[in-house]
Amino acid sequence: MSCKEDRSDETKVFVILLAGEYRQEATPGTKILYEISCSAPSSKLKNFSIKSFDVETGENTYVDLPLDASKFDYMFVFDVPAFTNDSVVITFKARAEDVDNNFYELNLWLTVKGDIGLMPEMAGVIIYSGSSKQRNGFSLTDPSQPFVIALADSVDIDVYDLPNEIAPETLSREWHTNTDVRFAKANSFNYANATATGIRANYISSVRQRFVADIKPNDIILLGRNDIAYGVMMITDVVDNVGTDNDYYRFNIKLIRQ
Repeated sequence: MSCKEDRSDETKVFVILLAGEYRQEATPGTKILYEISCSAPSSKLKNFSIKSFDVETGENTYVDLPLDASKFDYMFVFDVPAFTNDSVVITFKARAEDVDNNFYELNLWLTVKGDIGLMPEMAGVIIYSGSSKQRNGFSLTDPSQPFVIALADSVDIDVYDLPNEIAPETLSREWHTNTDVRFAKANSFNYANATATGIRANYISSVRQRFVADIKPNDIILLGRNDIAYGVMMITDVVDNVGTDNDYYRFNIKLIRQ
């Protein structure tokens, strides 16, 4: 196996990549192996470190070891994380320094590829008021089914509008579930550029509840079953007319293929 080698102009400190690639791509959840060798032929090494930088998490330190040797080898296994955006570049710096403060940094680049591409989307979906007799329930597994919470099939409804018992003609602006669905309002999430990776990462890191309240136009709501993300929706309209039958929410939704 040929070695890829970087060294300082004075050749006081050497840093060599024995295995791995300078530039490569990977998907979240995979493991990347780097084998690195560093040496100071005329001196001794005093420190070895590996740090990274990316635009989403900033700087991270993975290795920071004091040394007392002229040569040191290290095997670095990196677990590729999930990011909100696609094609996030992680820059690694493997740095070796000797007792005379000579050093060299070996640069490596890893591009994390998400599930970019057009996600399945339904636009203009309507849920009517929970006080009406029209479609006021929604199923993540069967989005086209016109569920009504007053009927016997209500145990299958993942999302429904809570009837307003105090003022039935006014929308409650609150959704609940009859299943294991969880909601997380995430208005900073980029719905237009949503990827499955981004949805999963944000859903897992969010506070998830069995209901979502104070629903307004432009709200972004992540949905899943317990710890498994299912999709994201964007509220486009909340219409509260006189009476109940014409009160509704309209939204677009992108679902992850399960």
